[in-house]
Amino acid sequence: MIIRTRRRALSTAGAALNCLLLTVCAGQTPTATNWVKSGADDQTITRELANCNAQANAALANEQGINADINATLGRNWQLGGTQAIEAQSMRRQASGYADQVLNNCMRAKGFSKEG
Repeated sequence: MIIRTRRRALSTAGAALNCLLLTVCAGQTPTATNWVKSGADDQTITRELANCNAQANAALANEQGINADINATLGRNWQLGGTQAIEAQSMRRQASGYADQVLNNCMRAKGFSKEG
């Protein structure tokens, strides 16, 4: 009886932590980034940004595929440990950060810089 009570308390605490994490992450709003380059018109900026976004999306898709493989291998362990949601969120955040890095590196390689 004591073991069941402890499990229920840990499960409840885990659920509360997950809700808190989701609330914090959902409250973050992305900010718009303006890319500038001396002598570049709006059409050039749009074209180069679309090219870099395509590269970032390809990198994101690749990372998501890797994450799916990791989840297929370790997902059951995470589920049993009660950390599946946290691990999935961590992998999504890492993949998104990598895609942002690819976009930023691509635009900088083309001579652009962030404004603001």
